[in-house]
Amino acid sequence: MPYPKLELVYKKQLWARAMEARHWLALMGSLVVSAFWGWVESVWGVTVRVQLADTTAPLVVGVSLPAQLINGRGEVLADLPPMQGFLAQPSPQGVRLHGVVDPVLFIEPQEGGLVAVNGRWYSGKVLLTGYNLVMAINYVDLEDYVASVVDAEMGSRFLPEALKAQAVAARSYVLYHRNSRGWFDVFSDTRSQVYRGLSQRSAAALEATQATRGVVMVYGGQFVNAMYSASSGGQTVGVSGIPYLMSLPDVSLYPKFGHGIGMSQWGAQELARRGWTYRQILAYYYRGVSFARLPE
Repeated sequence: MPYPKLELVYKKQLWARAMEARHWLALMGSLVVSAFWGWVESVWGVTVRVQLADTTAPLVVGVSLPAQLINGRGEVLADLPPMQGFLAQPSPQGVRLHGVVDPVLFIEPQEGGLVAVNGRWYSGKVLLTGYNLVMAINYVDLEDYVASVVDAEMGSRFLPEALKAQAVAARSYVLYHRNSRGWFDVFSDTRSQVYRGLSQRSAAALEATQATRGVVMVYGGQFVNAMYSASSGGQTVGVSGIPYLMSLPDVSLYPKFGHGIGMSQWGAQELARRGWTYRQILAYYYRGVSFARLPE
């Protein structure tokens, strides 16, 4: 059946985030203005900001193609040659990299270029920011992000319909949390969803992502906070006040692994084995949700 458009969902969330951002910007000053406007421009992109690291230790970075180091005002500070390793070091003045120091440094490679951070390659661009620490944030296309999450969270051993369910859940989850933090949207580990860039993106994960491209779950005019875990031990855990996250019987025979809220990944695998489609799987674990497709 046709998917309803999501302009109203975006506008509703955009206005709420904008009101939150006004107070945050007033506190943080002009340093973050460019980051805020970058978010506004990318809403229809869709770009996801993933925190890769937050450390007082240096990070090893590199690029596959020539890149530029750009500050928060959009000024080019230096060129970064490809296929070399560089240390991004914390300092009291900001991040020190390749002869420049600034609290906001974007690594922007030429079109088609990749950025490496501590041995893993990422598409898009990477923001390095901080004083006496280095926070690395990957600005990545939504579908590239989802493909990596699907493989990291499930892997190619799962059946296609289970992988598709994972793709829609991952896409809905990140959009729910988008712009919920100052500098980034989600963590790259189990605090949000596991994301490993291009180092983990199998053909099966890519196929599941492409087959569900742009498909999301919505409830009450908002994206669904599509929490999930490996197995619920036979009964999922409900969340008070969130109707679509209720306690439900789970077909997975595996012991509880994770918080047990929302979709059980091994339960999804079993339902897929029984012939359920990804939409049937998701409709079971997230009761009352609707399916929609993002505007192209």
